[in-house]
Amino acid sequence: MKKMNKTVAGLTGGIASGKSAAAEMFREAGAYIIDTDVIARKVTDFSEVREKLKRIFPSAYSGNELNRRALREIVFSNGEKRKALDSVLHPAIMEETKSEIDEALQFGKEPLIIVVVPLLFETEFYKLTKPNITVGCDESVRIERLKKRDTVSGELAESMVRAQMTDAERAARADIVLENDGGLARLRAQVLRTYLELTE
Repeated sequence: MKKMNKTVAGLTGGIASGKSAAAEMFREAGAYIIDTDVIARKVTDFSEVREKLKRIFPSAYSGNELNRRALREIVFSNGEKRKALDSVLHPAIMEETKSEIDEALQFGKEPLIIVVVPLLFETEFYKLTKPNITVGCDESVRIERLKKRDTVSGELAESMVRAQMTDAERAARADIVLENDGGLARLRAQVLRTYLELTE
């Protein structure tokens, strides 16, 4: 999507694939970053969203305080619960994301806006962005990263990875694929090349 000589690109990738590292590299290159994970944490504090979540996931709350780790364990062990969470969060995240894109288009100085969306192709978010970029990384590497990063069991890490599209499915739908199996220097080189191509 282009407006006022700016490009609004989507950035996705499987959990622990390195999309946050890629997003930071795009930021360093000069892009404006909109991270829907940050927006997701923001909207869970909206009173309407919080009340819906408390009704569906009472054990994940202490008063108005959400235990995100408890919520994650619930939804990644129960597909129906995960769908229920998505049905509450995704519309709120979508509206907030649209608002942030509009603001960046109107007032931002950066020529490239990157919208980071973990479930870009599983949701309607891909319709907001063009081109769409995915970060690929071997599944076994991602599982090991998750176990270390989030101190979760191997079983939970595998459930988290396999709850999403495969890298091949994302790559088939993406316009640009960044490979993150060769170290951060290689990823940075791909990010910089992509940034230059999108801001020419």
